Amino acid sequence: MTTNDQRRTLLEQSPCRSFFVRRCLLVIVLLLTGCTFPSRQTDPTQEALTDVAASPGTFRPTPTPRAILEVQPTPQPGALIIWTNEHGQALDAVRDIANLFSEQSGLLLTIVPKSGDGLRVGMLVADLAQEPPPDLLWGNQEDLAGLLADGQLQSLNPVGGTSRFIPATIVNATQDNQLWGQPIAAGDFLLLLYNQSLIQRPPATTDELIVQARAARGDETYGLTMPWAEARWLLAWLNGYGGAPTTPDGRQPTLNTPQMVSALNLLLELHIAAPPDQLSYTGSQMYFGAGESALTIDGDWALADYQGLTETHTLGIAPLPRVPATGRWAAPALGGAYLMFPQTLTGAKHEQASVFAQFLAEPAQQIRIARQFKRLPVLQSVLSESVVQGNPALAAIAAQANLALGLPPTQGFRCAIRAINNNLPSLLDDTLDQEAAAEAMQQQAEQCVTQ
Repeated sequence: MTTNDQRRTLLEQSPCRSFFVRRCLLVIVLLLTGCTFPSRQTDPTQEALTDVAASPGTFRPTPTPRAILEVQPTPQPGALIIWTNEHGQALDAVRDIANLFSEQSGLLLTIVPKSGDGLRVGMLVADLAQEPPPDLLWGNQEDLAGLLADGQLQSLNPVGGTSRFIPATIVNATQDNQLWGQPIAAGDFLLLLYNQSLIQRPPATTDELIVQARAARGDETYGLTMPWAEARWLLAWLNGYGGAPTTPDGRQPTLNTPQMVSALNLLLELHIAAPPDQLSYTGSQMYFGAGESALTIDGDWALADYQGLTETHTLGIAPLPRVPATGRWAAPALGGAYLMFPQTLTGAKHEQASVFAQFLAEPAQQIRIARQFKRLPVLQSVLSESVVQGNPALAAIAAQANLALGLPPTQGFRCAIRAINNNLPSLLDDTLDQEAAAEAMQQQAEQCVTQ
């Protein structure tokens, strides 16, 4: 890993140091943005996983949009500068929370919006150009993993410890037994969506899901759509069978297991009810949105689009079902938003940042975050509140939140995900059977870890 001093030395020794500095920094930006996920408007099946070697801190086929155009605020003297890649209504909510904190504490905050790629890139540019970095960073677990890989973060200890939080949100930010970001809100969770004109009651088990999906397949309709060749969707079935993609520390892949073979077998059983040749994310949305499939599995990020399809069908929302063989929920991976402390944060500003972090973890603020962001609170004690249980999507996520898989910011995890993505197409076209696919996944993941 290149250290800050090494990066500065390379800059000082190059022609970038003077006339060409901005041009060289632009090259860095282009290289890094080329290794990130697409916006939600593009197909994550086609660009699902960045190259692990080039960018070891990415896993999310459901990213936020890359570009926003915002007027950059002028920081007030003494204010904490917070960079965030939230946008639209979520950005307004961040500003509202910052204003409330300032009113109650007397401490000033300045919120600076960045593009979807802007946190990691911005930190590298600021470092190389010897410009002041922000005091705090507000981003997702993908941002955290990338910033951690760059050596840009310092560890932290939330007031009251980590046991108050949903376990997966802690896993997402933990490496080497240290926490590198405080959870703010949870999300990016897969849900079972169903057309209520075709499905009266959502399936409670995966066996019922198979039966309902096949029964709904007819001359003009299909049973189930989803991105069949995407690791994120497979992880839910793997979790339902009691498996995991890596060892608990996230360092070593654990893909060639009986649990993985069972998960792959379930995937094939469900795939029988899919439209022919439908593998992609956008294809899944098109069939379900047109009322041509009875069920789909998609993330909470897409609900607004589906909820506008009242002319086609009435949307039903449910958690993914249980696996009868184990009695476990097929709980998907859970992402989230995090408050991160840059490595350069020290002294009085560090103390002020800690006060803000504590403020965000108060139950009252977690309720406010759920109401304004429409995302799941990260405190377990708030999951039973009416703001959660009165929202069908949040209630469905809360039902499985404490069983959800985390996305550790480790090389082993990213290698496991990449190997799954590489081999699922061969399973689905019958080139590999379940056992051979699991073995191939494990071999590729192990090779990736050692590179």
